[in-house]
Amino acid sequence: MSLPQKLGTVKRRCVVLLFNALVVPFGHACTVPPMEQVVTPEQQMAIATDVSVARVIRATPSPLPASGGRPSVEYEFEVEERILGPDEPRFVIIGARGETRPRPGSTDHSDKEFWERGGGRLYNDSDCVLRPNFTVGERYLVFRGNPATWRSFERIESVRGKPNAEDKWLAYVKASLGGQH
Repeated sequence: MSLPQKLGTVKRRCVVLLFNALVVPFGHACTVPPMEQVVTPEQQMAIATDVSVARVIRATPSPLPASGGRPSVEYEFEVEERILGPDEPRFVIIGARGETRPRPGSTDHSDKEFWERGGGRLYNDSDCVLRPNFTVGERYLVFRGNPATWRSFERIESVRGKPNAEDKWLAYVKASLGGQH
């Protein structure tokens, strides 16, 4: 190989290394979620400021630019039961379209994994930001405010048109925060 060919090869390799060093890290997935997203149930209660059982009444594509690779959606909720925080009949959460929740081990939050540090059905997008998705007509136990955690937006099944009174997460939250309203 001649000297000009060797220099060309070295130059190409340097360009590839520089490209990888500057560009590729931004495309990597969130391998370690922020610690404030991965808390225990007790820590979740300690940071709670605004908690309610609410039903999704509207899902509208948001004019905000898409983030985390999924289109933004504006979800409007109607509060059915205020557990903690200001009395507001409705609120909006900007989330995303597309699945952000694995299938639950149980529908009443009785599975062991839910109660461990980092338990919950929500997970962050590739940029480590939580962008929940919701289903119109369904009920959720919603913790508004920052930081949001993996259990800040848990679906609560309905039984005869009301939130399931046997739901372990809902019962725990009411017992922990119910007297603070």
